[in-house]
Amino acid sequence: MAKVVVKVVEGRCQGGYHKIGDAFEIDCKDALTPGGMCLGAWGSVFPYAMILLGDGEFYWSDNKKRTRIRCADPERITLEVSKRA
Repeated sequence: MAKVVVKVVEGRCQGGYHKIGDAFEIDCKDALTPGGMCLGAWGSVFPYAMILLGDGEFYWSDNKKRTRIRCADPERITLEVSKRA
């Protein structure tokens, strides 16, 4: 089963929950947020993770199975969302 990996690649988490280098795996077997991911980051990542878990692609990205997004947090960490087979 394919998994989606979310990595914190830059920025500073306003709540202090995440730091650069943190990584989380997401798959379809659980209906839970990835362990340790705050709700703000999860809310930002969720639609993109669902696209990849549904075998979709990011048409705007050079790599159709990877993109970067910004968290909704005012200080905004950048999260890289990618699919791993």
